[in-house]
Amino acid sequence: MKNSKEDSNKIYPFRPNGEFYFQRGIEAFRNQEMPEALRYLERAAFFEPDEPVIMCQLAICYTELGQFDKSNQILRRVLDEADDIHYCYYFMANNYAYMKEFKQALQHANKYLALVSEGEYVEEAKDLIQLIMEEAPLASFGVSDMSEIEKASFAFKAKVDELVSEDKLDEVSQFLIAEIQDNPTFWQAYIELAGIRFKEERFAEGLAILEDVLARDPGNFMALCELYLYAYYQAEWEQADAVLKELGKVEPFMSSQREKLARICAMSGDYEHADHLFAKVDQLEILDRYAYYYYQAETAFFLGRLDEARDFWQHFKQIDGEELDFPWDYPDLLANDERAVLEKLASDDQAEHLFGVYLLTVSDKQPALIMFNDYFDMTGWDFFEHLIFSEFEFLPDSRDAANCNAAVAILGRFEELDFPAKVETASMYVFVLDFMKRSIDQKYDLRMKNLDGVAAAILYRYKFGTQKVVADLFDISVATLRKYTLEIENF
Repeated sequence: MKNSKEDSNKIYPFRPNGEFYFQRGIEAFRNQEMPEALRYLERAAFFEPDEPVIMCQLAICYTELGQFDKSNQILRRVLDEADDIHYCYYFMANNYAYMKEFKQALQHANKYLALVSEGEYVEEAKDLIQLIMEEAPLASFGVSDMSEIEKASFAFKAKVDELVSEDKLDEVSQFLIAEIQDNPTFWQAYIELAGIRFKEERFAEGLAILEDVLARDPGNFMALCELYLYAYYQAEWEQADAVLKELGKVEPFMSSQREKLARICAMSGDYEHADHLFAKVDQLEILDRYAYYYYQAETAFFLGRLDEARDFWQHFKQIDGEELDFPWDYPDLLANDERAVLEKLASDDQAEHLFGVYLLTVSDKQPALIMFNDYFDMTGWDFFEHLIFSEFEFLPDSRDAANCNAAVAILGRFEELDFPAKVETASMYVFVLDFMKRSIDQKYDLRMKNLDGVAAAILYRYKFGTQKVVADLFDISVATLRKYTLEIENF
């Protein structure tokens, strides 16, 4: 009896595993509770990342949520690990069809049918092929008015992009170097190699390649485009304007070139010219669909075609899958002023640069500032800049890290109380970040302080209200405000 009683009092710990979360995810999926299904399936994938059934179900869930590119990334990973999971090809074909990438949709659907004569999705794959053949334009199947030169250029670019998408940068570098050795005036290979060097953060090498091309082939269109993008993202406006002037003399005849120049015109604010060029881009030959939809949305917005702009933005979000706000609604926010953010990031002043990093984290224009920016360079960033950029995902237990976190929290309070980062508040934001560095030097531990009191004192310092108004805003006493006003006078 004694042993029986002891057994009955034992507590058996609950240790959930991949199967547990997978079953929960399937149940939520069947009930059409997609966000919950995604949460469970992501957890299941965490426990069992090598289980193809779990990963495929996660991919299907992403498809249901409209995140087609993410779904395909997972399906590619499954095929890399287990190439006999043939139905992945059908799922990928379906995703490509949703994204209007009809060539890829046909390739993957036909690949599935070639591998499986009698499979679960054979009829669906045949129906998908028939639907594409009936409804997609002829250009979907490679029938277009492109010249042979443009077709060869497009095929070359597609091969490079495929290797880059698989993170095979060494392999694509070797491929491009071999192409250059075989054909020393094959300029496209040089441009692609420069792009690889930028992705590898070997910026000096990439820039040297572009300058070499322009020295040997003055006015080379793609080299000028890349040089403009480099100057733009380095906030070197005079150089960017000089290159733009050269590009203004060019009327590109290839669809890919028009797409590139249209994007650059939108970035520079020349929306009329951007619109003119976008109208001449064959939508089925787009090289960078992310950037295409983003800058089409921007162009339409500034030309007053608001419904069209929103439609393009929805297309962009459908591909990207992130919950991003429409980035042109609040142009007075510094975080949404690309040039302002880039100037801060390029600043040699430590507090100004920190401010740029902070603006980057709250910007609605992160796609333009990071996603399309092959020149984004974090190699020289310090501990605090990485903390802010990562949004304190991993917060070390130290006064330095805590003070940095507290400073960003103060900036967040300013945002909440309707004092966002604008031209008129910028100096206050820079002060907070400079104050953070000085507080560490002076061993002023913000963990031991009333952060609302500190934030109120800084707001009062910059004359955004009387003591009574500011104290009420933060729901603190005037005495507390005065206490912290005296303390921050030392910084």
